[in-house]
This record gives sequence, C-alpha cells and structure tokens, in this order.
Amino acid sequence: MKNLSHKKHKDITLNEIMDDLQSIEPKLLEYEKKYKLLSPYFYKLYQAGKLEEKWDFQNWAGLYDIKLDREREYKERLAEVLDGLPLTDSIEEDFLIKD
Repeated sequence: MKNLSHKKHKDITLNEIMDDLQSIEPKLLEYEKKYKLLSPYFYKLYQAGKLEEKWDFQNWAGLYDIKLDREREYKERLAEVLDGLPLTDSIEEDFLIKD
C-alpha cells in the first residue's frame, strides 16, 4: 500500500483521494472480517476507549481515520466531479451530500 500520510486538502488531487480510498478499503474489509465488526462500529468503540490497546486496532483506527478524512475532502470537492459528469438536469446543492 502506498504512503497514505495526511496531506493538506489543497495538496491532494481528486485522483489521489480516489486512489487512497480504494487502497484503504481492502485492508478495512480484512479487519472487519477478522473481528466480525464493521469499521464504523469499531471506530466508535475505539474512540470511546472501549477496546484493548492492540496493534491491529491502532492500525485499523488509523486507516479508518484516513478514510474519513479523504471522504471529507472528496465531499468538499464534489462540485469538481459533478462539473465533469454529463448530467441531464441541474441538481440541488445538497442532493448527494445528505448523510
């Protein structure tokens, strides 16, 4: 896996964001399968200090933290992506961002 250091928002391209997200996903799935726990639930437990200190958990949390960071960066730049799509009609500003 390539270096996934925390780059500043303006220093990272959309392609790098996509590359990072795609390279993180298989490792997250590996941990989810190993511990039978989806990453969002694991991360909540980890952040609350409910899990033992283990290398796996530290690594998993780090990867998930990078994923969340890249997803935030992607959402901030979603307009760039939409500008390049052949949309049939305009969309509301928050159409795709509703959580």
